[in-house]
Amino acid sequence: MVNNPDVSGINTSAKVAKAIKGNEFWSGTSIPLEYPIYNFTKKVVKMKVWSPAVGKTVKFKFDYGLGDGSGIEVDAVTTVANGWEELTFDYSAINTANSYDRIVMIFELGTPGDGTANFTFLMDDLRLH
Repeated sequence: MVNNPDVSGINTSAKVAKAIKGNEFWSGTSIPLEYPIYNFTKKVVKMKVWSPAVGKTVKFKFDYGLGDGSGIEVDAVTTVANGWEELTFDYSAINTANSYDRIVMIFELGTPGDGTANFTFLMDDLRLH
């Protein structure tokens, strides 16, 4: 957790999560869930994101098993630079028979990062709708 650089507008949280993309094209953030999610009744995920530029693709994935590529992923694209926006990920096609035990977020899949501010993203207020 880091200090929120802009405590105003849609995000007044004092602390937020930070992801810095390393030098691999696939590097991202994987978060194991204490309790797996199954039998989804809400199939939309909303997350506040702070991006260094417009047009950055954010991949959000519900995963299960050993991270073998199973699960379901949805992309959203940033429209705000250096400010907070809320991205929406529609999971209406999710297989509710599966039990998802982790979430994965990858910013700019396919593009190697360099660890600088140009590849630093902030996230907050992740929720199911």
